[in-house]
Amino acid sequence: MASRLATADADLLLGDPARSRSRHSCSLALVDRDQPWDIDRVMEFVDARLADAPRFRQRIRRVPFGLARDVWVDDPDFDLSFHVRRSALPAPGGMRQLADLVARLVDRPLEADRPLWELYLIEGVADGKLAILTKTHHVLLGGPNAVDLAQVLAAEYKVSTDEAEVATWTPMPSPGDGVLVLDALMTIVSDPLELVRRSGRLVHAIERATRGIAGAASLAVLRPGGGLSAMFRTERPRGSRVGLASFPLPAAREIARAHGCKVNDVVLAVLCGALRSWILSCGHPLTTADVLRVIVPMAVTTENDSGEDKGDVKSAAIESALIAMPVGEPNPRMRLAQIARETATQRHQGEAVGAKSLARLSGFAPPTLHALGSRAAIMLPSDSYDLVVVNAPGPQHTMFWGDGELTEVYPIPPLLENQALAVSMSSYAGTVYCGFTSDRQAVPDVEEIGELISTALDELAGTAR
Repeated sequence: MASRLATADADLLLGDPARSRSRHSCSLALVDRDQPWDIDRVMEFVDARLADAPRFRQRIRRVPFGLARDVWVDDPDFDLSFHVRRSALPAPGGMRQLADLVARLVDRPLEADRPLWELYLIEGVADGKLAILTKTHHVLLGGPNAVDLAQVLAAEYKVSTDEAEVATWTPMPSPGDGVLVLDALMTIVSDPLELVRRSGRLVHAIERATRGIAGAASLAVLRPGGGLSAMFRTERPRGSRVGLASFPLPAAREIARAHGCKVNDVVLAVLCGALRSWILSCGHPLTTADVLRVIVPMAVTTENDSGEDKGDVKSAAIESALIAMPVGEPNPRMRLAQIARETATQRHQGEAVGAKSLARLSGFAPPTLHALGSRAAIMLPSDSYDLVVVNAPGPQHTMFWGDGELTEVYPIPPLLENQALAVSMSSYAGTVYCGFTSDRQAVPDVEEIGELISTALDELAGTAR
């Protein structure tokens, strides 16, 4: 029998399709290969890797009369060429041009009657590299074994695209309407609450209200004045803009050692400094009391099935933490100290997973962790925070995409409801890569925030010396 969507996953399919950019996560990778790319071979490589992720060949089917939640079924007309698409940049193929193209691709809605993902092979990038943009709907991240498409395709070893073995795939027959109706009626008889549970909007409203009440005290304290929140909100979503930036991870580690804090604290402090400079450049005055209410999805460990700690890597769960980002504080040392205290007070909710543990998760885990972080933030009331920031540590050794080397990996965060800016960061092979997504009308100069990252890092490095 076809598997039924979880309640939280069903809720992700609700809403206006025009706001679809809030329901999928993207990842941009630059891949270097010694020889020219054969796109047909690349297609075969992707097809072979999908054997390890059957959900990417499935689509969502509605249950007649809405008697139960939708179900997953194999797509009998699965067409890989529809999901894997080609694009190209005009010369010289710089990062600004790449970011502009990514922004347009991010805004394109996914088709609901097909598997909910896309992959773009972008040629014409400087230095002969191939840019790969993956787009995965959050509904595909439901369940304990779900992974983002970018994680499915990356590996710790080279896989020759010339020798990719494509296994024959035969879709399972989809159940008829009568079978789905009968199964739905049996579910209602055995579980009368199913009629309520299938109503994603009602459940979503209840969960959002519950979480909002639980954090009411913190929200009242963190609510800034002076219109600072208005800079990061939009009531009429327009097209997206994308900004890309990076900075060396060893510099962040050195600052963390000098101040006795976590590397994650330094990364957040660098972002805080860049945001402060950008806010001031917009002509908005700041006082030392001004803060941004930032949702920082944090990974926490869960016990293994046996309940015993055998020394292996535990599974990672995501919980949302609300912190006050002190953008009004002019002293970079004080900004870092305040952020370190904020994150430390959040760790009582669960045991924080260290960077090394997360890096040992299967494959290139950051894209999956970014998507899970966005899913966690969606469940919170949109007016309870100003900004979502997801930071996911990744492996510090070289990873591969087919037989090409992953040289740069930028997370592209989704813009959630009414949000004008979202930030995601990943560390990989000694570099922290930052992705900024903004509403085109509310924050038209998002690339300037990325350009201010280096200045903010230099400020903190000065305090370490």
